[in-house]
Amino acid sequence: MWWKWASNRERVTFRFGILLAFAAPAILLGSCSGGGPVVTGGAGDEITPAQKRFVGSAIVRDRGCVTCHEVAGGGGSVGPNLDQVANRRSPEWLRLWLRDPNALKDGTKMPNFQFSDPELDELVGYLRELKRDLNTPAIMSRSNTSEEKGRMLFDAYDCSACHRVGAAGRFIGPNLTWVGKRRPKPWENRWLEDPSAMKARTFMPNFKLPQGERLALVEYLHGLQGQRNGEAKRWEDNTAFFLDSRPREVGAMVYRRFGCDGCHGERGEGGYANVNAAPDEKMPVIAAAARDNSRDVIKGILFFGRKPTLLDPAGPEPLPCPAWKGHMTDREADLIYEYLLSVSPPKKKFRFKKSGG
Repeated sequence: MWWKWASNRERVTFRFGILLAFAAPAILLGSCSGGGPVVTGGAGDEITPAQKRFVGSAIVRDRGCVTCHEVAGGGGSVGPNLDQVANRRSPEWLRLWLRDPNALKDGTKMPNFQFSDPELDELVGYLRELKRDLNTPAIMSRSNTSEEKGRMLFDAYDCSACHRVGAAGRFIGPNLTWVGKRRPKPWENRWLEDPSAMKARTFMPNFKLPQGERLALVEYLHGLQGQRNGEAKRWEDNTAFFLDSRPREVGAMVYRRFGCDGCHGERGEGGYANVNAAPDEKMPVIAAAARDNSRDVIKGILFFGRKPTLLDPAGPEPLPCPAWKGHMTDREADLIYEYLLSVSPPKKKFRFKKSGG
């Protein structure tokens, strides 16, 4: 009976107490193994010498890198998986990132550790060894369909180190569960060819993909049209239990699952490029949309979509807001509205100056 009258804080504390009770044995085992998360090598994989050097180094252990990053099947899930970081990042980029993460990604959760130059040399030396032989030509030589090859390339390039499909992957980049409904093939092809040309200061690396690989990945991505939406929702339901089902937090998860942040930003700040969309070829700011419009208006846009006005009637079609009716539930639309309302900036108050006299 106490649950009915408990505060939100008491409810969340109780739920995390349950989680801790189940997690305690694993935590104790991890602490007995020498401190920090246990690195296992994954499902049947051998830990490579480079992985051993990284997780065993004093600087990595002292700074707790594997608290947020996964390496060899162990570690955290806040930051990208680092098993293949050298396949997607150059030593020069890694050095810039470690020196000042916010200079490359505004609002990143990565702390600035104020590394010295010798520490940067040491860390970049470890990270540049974390890579695998991709052997993508062998994938392309198979008799599989282009979409199947794209799925294998998606795994080979370790795209799930940053992106999520269904309940698998990370939240660093946009969720790709519905990307095939949100993005036409020509757009995906241009994006994979040169991400920074379409979005300045993007965190997405340029893999310099050969045309054949790029087109195969486009086929795979275009095929992602919500087939794993159910598993994503179950993950959200389980997570919502520990968030006391608060609309803002749950709405943020739904907002990301449908990929709204891929166009409008994590907090609806907009500004992403949208070629030939009036008035400024950018995605609109939607953070204030829930503040300035009714719930029914926002839900109408979510369910029935909206096409932007063309800047040049003879130019290419800009990306529209997809129509999610039949895919998004009424409750999910309500949650997105609640999330947008929670991040809406306050309305400016106008003050009238008193006239002198």
